[in-house]
Amino acid sequence: MVGLVARRDDDRFDLAQVRARLASTTVAQTSADLAIGDELALLGTFIADSHALERFAGNAPINTDDRPVVAYRAPRLVYAADSLPRDRLLDLLKQLAIAPGELVDSADAGWSARMSAYWSARNRFIEVGRDVAPTTDVEQMLAQVREGLLGVLRISPDFRPASEPLLKMAAALNDRDPAAAHALLTELARVQPLITASK
Repeated sequence: MVGLVARRDDDRFDLAQVRARLASTTVAQTSADLAIGDELALLGTFIADSHALERFAGNAPINTDDRPVVAYRAPRLVYAADSLPRDRLLDLLKQLAIAPGELVDSADAGWSARMSAYWSARNRFIEVGRDVAPTTDVEQMLAQVREGLLGVLRISPDFRPASEPLLKMAAALNDRDPAAAHALLTELARVQPLITASK
């Protein structure tokens, strides 16, 4: 699902303010429910800034109340037989870009590098999940996703959506194959030491 978000002041986010809002008691529970534990997880959902969207839209017709282009064209795209929604999402991500400095005001170089890595990991995570066949067999699922998810974490150790399924699979695997579960946790700790240690 992709949404369009705008700010009234057309300004960038203040990182300290984002952190404070996420830590506030009124927002913290909702953030936890949505798996938005920190500013990287929140801002990591952004895929483009206004300039990238302007380039992407190009000379497309403007959607208005008296000319609802989206309402009439969207069903044809959604149910098109020539591509799947996941493929269209990956194609969209390849066409759009955003830089940390376009989203956040006064971010230091270290944080900006982490944010850029998070976005790259997010895109790779979607690619990894694209062809996964659902199964309740933990060993079969692990065989499909292990290397892909570990690869995502090598791009960004901050990207928890890649580590959480691996942690759950290690716990499920522990009863029948403790050595395999230990090997998975050891590899996970190697690519994501700080976050895995806190679990």
